[in-house]
Amino acid sequence: MSNVEVVAPVISRRQVLSSRNFRALWLSQAISTFGDKFTEIAIPILIYNITGSPIQLGFAFILQTVSAVIFGLIAGVLSDRWDRRHTMIGSDLIRAVMILALPIIVLMPLSLTVKLVLVYSLSFLMAAVKQFFLPAKIALIPETVTKEQLVAANSLDQATMTLMMFFGAGAAGAVIDWWGVQTAFFIDGGTFLLSAFFVALINLEKSRTSPPASTKRETLKDGILEGLGFVWQTPILKGTLLLSVLAPLAIGAMQPLLLLFARETIQAGNFGYGLLEASFGLGLSLGVMLIGKMASSMQRGRLLTGGVIGMGIGQIIAVALPLTMLRLPGVNSWWLLGVTFPFFVLGAAANGAVLLGLRTIVQENSPRHMIGRVFNVLNMLSSVAITLGASTAGLAKIWDAGLLLLMWGVFLTIVGLWASMWKSMQA
Repeated sequence: MSNVEVVAPVISRRQVLSSRNFRALWLSQAISTFGDKFTEIAIPILIYNITGSPIQLGFAFILQTVSAVIFGLIAGVLSDRWDRRHTMIGSDLIRAVMILALPIIVLMPLSLTVKLVLVYSLSFLMAAVKQFFLPAKIALIPETVTKEQLVAANSLDQATMTLMMFFGAGAAGAVIDWWGVQTAFFIDGGTFLLSAFFVALINLEKSRTSPPASTKRETLKDGILEGLGFVWQTPILKGTLLLSVLAPLAIGAMQPLLLLFARETIQAGNFGYGLLEASFGLGLSLGVMLIGKMASSMQRGRLLTGGVIGMGIGQIIAVALPLTMLRLPGVNSWWLLGVTFPFFVLGAAANGAVLLGLRTIVQENSPRHMIGRVFNVLNMLSSVAITLGASTAGLAKIWDAGLLLLMWGVFLTIVGLWASMWKSMQA
């Protein structure tokens, strides 16, 4: 019996690709995610080219977070009311137009201030449109596969997205170097159009892509309050919400601290920083694929809390080992990098369990007409927590970045262990 439980998820992963509808959805996201990395890398370069100011680089990220906070709850309600397939197609087409407008703005005879305002405005609006797209996609996945295939579908989708982000980032750097920043926007615009095309190929009964008619008579306020109330009254969703606030604090803090850790603590330079950044993409891809093979038979709450614990332990070891070795004679940055890299990969692999657990918990424990708003409640809170965590990077002026990363690793481990004792997470 146990052998069947282990093998079944592998079969399910293959079976989900035999579903025409899921295959179309999967292809659309693979292409779109690849293109997204072009814009993510190109916008900071474009802003720096316009302003020449490093201070301006973080403002676009702040605007995107603000956009997620402002539109997150509203978009979740509306995406639950609208036809999900149409919402995704419309979101892709709107973002394609916005992306393709960016290189035109650069070429227009406008003042630097006007160009900057337009770039920031489009960045803000694209983040707003994304708030409609994501919950519609998360809610549509269960409609394209059977319940038994849901974890395998989520695993394949998340693993593919991670791999495409990895390859997209590398391709974007090469394209921008060879053909300029404007080319990156044209490529991303094209991927949005291709994504919309594949989503349009999804053929489901309207009842499976549209909400019940009764939900359309609610006001936005009623819809938001209903979503928040449902999350708070559902034990496993309430526990997931609390973890969506606590764990991302450490994730947000890690991003700026990692640069300081690589360059100053272990003296590995920019190459070392790039390698450690790559460890997250590699680890997350491996984690999602490997954990996805056994996740179908695991309790969802334990999958989520176990992932948080694994992230913390991986980070503790990844930082503690090189900090200890710094005192040893004959140890150089290459040794330190070689020691820390595999454990950052391990922590990122554990994050795969967190992503799989969170997404599946929302899909399995929310009514079909509320999946979008429940997902966006968690997504919005995570975005805010990540930003708050990143704001603590200034503490590196007082303490070593390695020590701070170690403290955040301990924080993650404690949070995961604490959450594993909640009754809501033992289901």
